[in-house]
Amino acid sequence: MKIAVVNTDFPLGKRNLTDERLDKLRNIFHVSKVTEIQIEFMDHAHIKDADGILCNTEAKLDLIIQDLEIIENRLLSDEQSKDLFLRCKEALEKEIILNEVPFNEEEKKLLLTLNLVSLKPITFVDNKNLPSIPETISKVYADCGMISFFTVNERELRAWPIKKGASVFEASGHIHSDIQRGFIKAEVVSFEDLIKSGGLNQAKSKGLARLEDKGYIVRDGDLIQIRFNL
Repeated sequence: MKIAVVNTDFPLGKRNLTDERLDKLRNIFHVSKVTEIQIEFMDHAHIKDADGILCNTEAKLDLIIQDLEIIENRLLSDEQSKDLFLRCKEALEKEIILNEVPFNEEEKKLLLTLNLVSLKPITFVDNKNLPSIPETISKVYADCGMISFFTVNERELRAWPIKKGASVFEASGHIHSDIQRGFIKAEVVSFEDLIKSGGLNQAKSKGLARLEDKGYIVRDGDLIQIRFNL
């Protein structure tokens, strides 16, 4: 996951997403290795390649102007989508970023091809009152619409990032393409049930572990074990 930093003092580079749930799970599973989710914060020059943006509130207008130029050029060359671009232009001229404008799926698909920066998830911060680094990372992650799920084996406990609303089948692909290809079922236990039960076996004995099909929507904090054929 990549975040472009625009006009703030936030340090660039790769940062781990602090998740206190990992400490509690480590105490349950006693694994030697814990892998946190990592987010890369990049210079604003890479904004087109970013999944999201961390931006000083005072630089909001810069993002709007950048998108307005693209939209105005498209208005001159694309008569077929003129109504859509006029809506974008009207919003931007009112200093409304495009991720706050309701578009249908077809409109979003077209706009995404233009790589408009204000269509990306944006976290605005005040440079005079910048939150702590861990707080900022957590906010950026949430603002990008991301949640976390966990996997564990005898060696490693790991947190994985995934878009809110994604299926367990999509989650299996994040783990490994071979696992997704051979997907059979997913055994799922919520973080809360694991903690209350005191362990995975205890949660299973209480009937709190569920076998889910491909369409199950992953919830934040799910511990997932994929059953698959190679």
